[in-house]
Amino acid sequence: MNSIFEQIKNIRKPNAKLTKENQENEKDDLKDVLSGVTEEIQRVLKENNFTQEDLCRITNMSQSNISKIQNGKVVPRIETLQKIANATHTKLIISFESIEGEV
Repeated sequence: MNSIFEQIKNIRKPNAKLTKENQENEKDDLKDVLSGVTEEIQRVLKENNFTQEDLCRITNMSQSNISKIQNGKVVPRIETLQKIANATHTKLIISFESIEGEV
C-alpha cells in the first residue's frame, strides 16, 4: 500500500489519458479554490481593518504580489498564506472534503 505522501505525489503526475474535459474540470476546480482563497483574504483584511499597504508592511511582501493574490492572478504558496494568516492573527486551515457521489 502506498503511503499518503506517495499518493499525493502521484495525483499531479502528467497523465496522457487525461481528457480535455477533465483538464477543463481541473482548471475550474482551481479557479474555485482561488476564489475561496481570495474571498478569505478579503474577509480577514476587512475584519482587521487592514489595507494592502498594512499587509505589505507586516509581511514584507510587495504590494504587487498581494494585489495579484487578492485578484486571483497567482496561486499563492502555502508559506505566503501562512504569512498572511500570521499578520492577521488568524489560523491557516487547509481541508479536504468528500464530494458526494465520487470516490
